[in-house]
Amino acid sequence: MVHAHPDDEVFATGAATIALSDAGWRVVLRVATGGEASEDPALGEVEARRVRTEKLSRSCELLGIAEWGWLGDWVDRGGAGAGTVANEESAVLVDAVRRALGEVRPELVLTVGSDGLTGHPDHVAIGAAVREAADDVLGARLRAADVVAAHKSLKEYAGGRPVGSGRVLGVGNETVLEEIRGTAEDRRRQALDVYRAGLGTLPLDQVLGGRLGDSVLLRAVLDVAGWDRDLFERS
Repeated sequence: MVHAHPDDEVFATGAATIALSDAGWRVVLRVATGGEASEDPALGEVEARRVRTEKLSRSCELLGIAEWGWLGDWVDRGGAGAGTVANEESAVLVDAVRRALGEVRPELVLTVGSDGLTGHPDHVAIGAAVREAADDVLGARLRAADVVAAHKSLKEYAGGRPVGSGRVLGVGNETVLEEIRGTAEDRRRQALDVYRAGLGTLPLDQVLGGRLGDSVLLRAVLDVAGWDRDLFERS
């Protein structure tokens, strides 16, 4: 499994990870950045990376991820700027993924789909690199209808405030997707709580304080689509 940021393993592939781990698979994760942009900017990038890394380790324990490590030494700066995945040459990213896959030798590779799941530039870049580096990849996708339903449910509570980046679109029902279903919804909710207290377990109307980014929108999508399943395009 290859992702751009800590927390992508929950939002994109949490149900699949739990299902595979519970079925006896050894699940391994490689992460490209420290997810620094998701922490308080006042911490600075070094401390934000340390804090986020601790959260990632706890999330992996809950999801059944046996091992995680860095794909490289990129920084999360919101999808733009020097040192980011989005700003890296594609050949460099592909080489990093190939090295990681050569070390792990996985039977199955999971990442985000061709739209990056959320349209985030880092996600898109990582997903493209994984698809070029591996022959058979499952990329996580959302259904457009679920995204629309999530926005509708959030509208009731958000008081007119926009929720999300506007890049989370999903795919129509005409696109064939594969489903992996898990059996431990509570573990995925708890893993999300690791990154932001209550984001996974509190009622939706109680998680709308503070930043209303894509993490809140994705939480609402999980409520609509189901916490116990993930959808994938195969490439």
